[in-house]
Amino acid sequence: MKKYLFISLLFLAPALFAQSAKSFYDQAIKTHNPQEKIRLYTKAIEKAPKWALAYHGRADAYKEQKRYKKALEDYSNAIKLSPKDPFKYYARAITYIEQGGYTPAMEDLTKAISLKKDYEDFYLRRAHCYMQTYKYRLALTDFQKIKKTDTRFWQAQAFYEMHDYNTAYGLFKELSKENPADTQVLLYLGKINHNKEFYDEAISYYSRILNLEPDNSQALRERAKAFKEIDLHEEVIKDYTTLIELNPDVSSYNRRGVAYEKIKDWKSAIKDYDKAIELSPKWAVPYNNRAYCQMKLKNFKEAKKDLDISLKLAPKAPTTLINNAGYYWTAKKDKKNMYANLQAAMKNNFRDFDSLYDENQKGWLFKNINESLEFRSFLTPYSK
Repeated sequence: MKKYLFISLLFLAPALFAQSAKSFYDQAIKTHNPQEKIRLYTKAIEKAPKWALAYHGRADAYKEQKRYKKALEDYSNAIKLSPKDPFKYYARAITYIEQGGYTPAMEDLTKAISLKKDYEDFYLRRAHCYMQTYKYRLALTDFQKIKKTDTRFWQAQAFYEMHDYNTAYGLFKELSKENPADTQVLLYLGKINHNKEFYDEAISYYSRILNLEPDNSQALRERAKAFKEIDLHEEVIKDYTTLIELNPDVSSYNRRGVAYEKIKDWKSAIKDYDKAIELSPKWAVPYNNRAYCQMKLKNFKEAKKDLDISLKLAPKAPTTLINNAGYYWTAKKDKKNMYANLQAAMKNNFRDFDSLYDENQKGWLFKNINESLEFRSFLTPYSK
């Protein structure tokens, strides 16, 4: 009798073992506290160390806490124990995506697709990974396999990024007809017209966005760029003023300063460059821009200070080297240093030679000398 009892207990023991693990697992599913979930799943794993579902559950809890390294370890353990389950690869892929790990995510999604070819979300997620890694043709292939979800917006984005503006425009126009208030679609329609140099049409789309969302900073920024292309600099200033009111960032101050330059309001430009420098004291560009304005006002001492700082921060910036050359000629009539800076600018790929002769561009910095054979002969080797 004792012998049979012993044998019965041997067969019963695994059942009790598994049941205990399951009870921890069931409790973990019911609780809403991630830390308690982790504790309960850990207990289940201790009781049943080859139970893939327990690892998967604990991985989900780790991911909820953004403990991604731990989550990835558990998803990997779950995959080892259940290598034919596509959703385990999918779960690990999502974790990679949340950290910007698009390449390993694509590998997991490709494996998931090989195991279950009819699950559309695998293709959708992989397509987004392709978009993030600039593989737009592969993204399109995946988007076109999806039937249950409308992927036209993403397809249009892919065509836009591939510079196939006509196809992108057609898709965005379809979407705009269906939802005229979709500001993301309107933004792309504006950008396509902008890229095709249809600036009035671009401005019209950006303005439609701003009628719907007056604080849309992206539309304001894009419209300001379009206004600049058609020399409506007062409108550029208005849009950057609104942007600065929304968010006084260094780029908006610098760009508004450039717009003030275009209308020859040197003092207002300097004030904007002052703010840009205050916000970003190690950015060379506003120092160079301020120096140019100071030279326009004949404040050569202040201009030279700014040029020196700009060149210290960006010693190979060709525009700053040109301005520095202009300072040596306009303020000092120092041909030696003028030519030295011109040569450095040419070696750093300055090629806008026409601007050096145009009074409305850089030509005023080289007035009189740029009419000489000596000056032209100096530039000739670089213009070939």
